Amino acid sequence: MSSTPRIRVVGLVVGLAVLALAAGFFLLSRGQAASSAARTHTVVPLSKRTKGPAKKQPVKKPARKPVAHKPAAPKPAESVNGMPAALAAALARDKVVVVSLYAPKVELDDMATREARAGAAAAGVGFVAFNVLNEGQSRTLTKMLGILEDPAVLVFRRPGELVVRFSGFADMQTVLQAARNAGL
Repeated sequence: MSSTPRIRVVGLVVGLAVLALAAGFFLLSRGQAASSAARTHTVVPLSKRTKGPAKKQPVKKPARKPVAHKPAAPKPAESVNGMPAALAAALARDKVVVVSLYAPKVELDDMATREARAGAAAAGVGFVAFNVLNEGQSRTLTKMLGILEDPAVLVFRRPGELVVRFSGFADMQTVLQAARNAGL
């Protein structure tokens, strides 16, 4: 029996493919044997390490006269009447104050703070921004309101009444309308 040329070509291609696979496995297995023999590294505890070059003893300088220190300026109160001091001061100036709660270096929070500031400016009311990660700034608000989320917008009216609380992003128009309504 004679085989047709088509079968010869297919047999030749299959044979070359098997040969290429065998060569690939051979080459890959040789590379893995070399890489699996990784060097070992011994960790030396700090107590067993040798110290570097000896340090020179510092030269003693003549004693100086003690300097009288000025008393530190008193730290501003963190809260006034159970409210953050910055919010209490803003409410003393303005009837309505918009508060933006943000976390630093978060793009959405930065955008929400800019929108809240613009809405407060358009409404002609006060504005205060509080960093929720700064415990000094957020502790008093947390006592007042419970869990703080960022971003968030709060609208307060004198004497310290929370009128509106937006959790999440609030655009300028929303803040503007809420501030106007709080002033009524």
